[in-house]
Amino acid sequence: MGGGRVRAGLGLLMLVLGLPAGAQGQNGGAGGAPATPAPVVRAMRVPEAPTVDGVLDEPFWQRIEPITDFRQREPVDGAPATERSEVRVAFTEDALYFGLLLRDGEPSRIRRSILHREGRIDQDDRVIIALDSYLDRRNAYIFELNPFGTQGDALISDESMTLSDWDWEGVYRSEGRVTDEGWVLEVEVPFTTLRFSEDETPEMGIAFYRSIRRKNEEVTWPHIGQQYRSGIFQVSRYATLVGLESLQRARHVEVKPYAIGGRQSLAGTQTETLSDAGVDVKYGITSSLTLDLTLNPDFAQVEADNVQINLTRFSLFFPEKREFFLERQGLFQFGDARETEAFFSRRIGLPNDIRGGGRVTGQIGRLSIGALALGTADATDASGAPLPGGVNSVVRLRADVLPRTTVGGIFTTLESDAGYNRLGGGDLQMRFAGSSSFDGWFARVWHGQGSPSSAGSAQLDLRSATASAGAGFTSVDSDYDPALGFVRRRDMRRVDGSAAWFPRFESSRWARRMTMAVTGEYITGQDGDEQSTSLLSHNMLTFQSGDWLMLNVRRRTEILESAASIQGRQLEVGDYSFTSADVSFRTNESRNWSGTGGFTFGQFWSGTRQELTGGVTWKTGPHLTVGVSATRNQIDLPVEDGEFSTTVLGVNLLGALSRSLFANALIQYDDVSDVLQANVRIDWIHTPGSDLFVVFDTGYRTGDALDPRESRWARRTGVVKLTYLKAF
Repeated sequence: MGGGRVRAGLGLLMLVLGLPAGAQGQNGGAGGAPATPAPVVRAMRVPEAPTVDGVLDEPFWQRIEPITDFRQREPVDGAPATERSEVRVAFTEDALYFGLLLRDGEPSRIRRSILHREGRIDQDDRVIIALDSYLDRRNAYIFELNPFGTQGDALISDESMTLSDWDWEGVYRSEGRVTDEGWVLEVEVPFTTLRFSEDETPEMGIAFYRSIRRKNEEVTWPHIGQQYRSGIFQVSRYATLVGLESLQRARHVEVKPYAIGGRQSLAGTQTETLSDAGVDVKYGITSSLTLDLTLNPDFAQVEADNVQINLTRFSLFFPEKREFFLERQGLFQFGDARETEAFFSRRIGLPNDIRGGGRVTGQIGRLSIGALALGTADATDASGAPLPGGVNSVVRLRADVLPRTTVGGIFTTLESDAGYNRLGGGDLQMRFAGSSSFDGWFARVWHGQGSPSSAGSAQLDLRSATASAGAGFTSVDSDYDPALGFVRRRDMRRVDGSAAWFPRFESSRWARRMTMAVTGEYITGQDGDEQSTSLLSHNMLTFQSGDWLMLNVRRRTEILESAASIQGRQLEVGDYSFTSADVSFRTNESRNWSGTGGFTFGQFWSGTRQELTGGVTWKTGPHLTVGVSATRNQIDLPVEDGEFSTTVLGVNLLGALSRSLFANALIQYDDVSDVLQANVRIDWIHTPGSDLFVVFDTGYRTGDALDPRESRWARRTGVVKLTYLKAF
């Protein structure tokens, strides 16, 4: 009877949300049969590769039947696109080719401002080419381009993405230009950049997205309706690319050596000369399985982290930015992102240098495989205490067992002279009824001292085009500490729930969408005693202009059984309840001038907090963008020295002479560390996949000096790094 009541309850909730009970996605019908057949596009084999110059003057382009039936997702779901798009697909034994004619009745108003690779191309008119190379209806490559042909690329894992997935960089060629008819793109994607099946005639999933930025119009082919909340990332809705045959399947080898030289001066140490060399090797074991090897890797060119001031009692999360760890990063994801991750690659190589190692990633049939092993050197911490190096290993497996259903497992280990720390776990991901999902995982840690510890989570989300509801449970033991993972909060059992309504105003001249959501969570310790509660009302109005306005109201309770601290101010044991609200806005970022701002006010623990944020961005043209931001917190806690403020200031400069030579400078100051920081990175892409980096990184102390003879420079570093990609 209990199971019947659960099924009846779920059926009622899905009816309320407008989700038919048992509904499936495009390829999720009963028994795995597609509910509706996917559209098909046939690639034409051409005798020789076109010249990738943004001019579709090769005769074969005109013989290919174009894809034209693009439909809107925004602003009117399902309506025909207001501007015609024509997409043609060709191939040789070595590469896929795309010819895109993107017509526009007002070509002078086409927005294009980004020249630097991996920039914010979404601020321009843009196109996305999405390829599900294994035709597994879950994972895909993203190739993003604007009218200059500027490139951005990313990886989709299990129909979802995070910001760090955009840090992957594939090797491909593209050129774009604006004409009297609109704009044109010509794109070459080598098969060596993709991983695909060993079939003689491999088929792939494919989809296209176009943004007409001045209208804030988004169109796709095939049409991916609003009931599919992730849009172009909804891989199960892609068309099928057929016609590929007789592809070159030679084992592909890429060798990428590097050399680095420079000078570095740290506070309290003498200036030292930096010089080093290393090499990365990529070997295509098969067309779907890749071996990466690295010897003495260096990450001097990695951009700096944004300054964060911690006003919580938990750890901050800083995303991975190192190239070696970015490809297929989503495959290694296990656990709750930024909360309880079984594998967090930033735990490797910081502070112990990586000596070398390798990894294997890819797919064999329905099984996705990720394996990594890296050795790290001995090091010391800031106090001089030894930090023994060791061997860091990860094995991740994921199997597609049913349409849009994946089961997986993970094993991580750190073996060193200090002992071992090992984790094993399993997870389940189910996608159904459009964008609805169930996710569950469980992991256990063993180490040299003490008993094993565990963590796990289960989350159900039901979504339709205009509503959603969800519930979840998470448990983390008090001593759960995977050596290669990230854990924000331990000793907890959390129950959470959410409900949201997001109506659309397709006939309105000024309003586009409203979001009204309520989320809540109740957290206890493993002993069952209450620790925290949170109730959030989230409200957001998006305008047809591309601007938005947001209001959040939050009520929190915190029960401290032991003292905690906020920026060194101690909070005593006790019960705390506090309410706060914040108002924020952002203007359309595609304009020459755009801005953002916000104001937070209300109670904060047993005191008060006011936060004011603001930022302005000025695009002077495609060659220079200037961004200025500021955040000011004014906090008053009824404790000793409880009245204090924090300030973070930032200037972000983006400059580009061309698509192959660009630079960015991030200048930051905060009055907690009293350090003025500057990170300048110049990148010259001298050949595809090969770079010359010039990096300057400085930190200057602005506070009172205890010893006037001591240098105010916390650090000064200047390095030059040259990489060269050679493919065989």
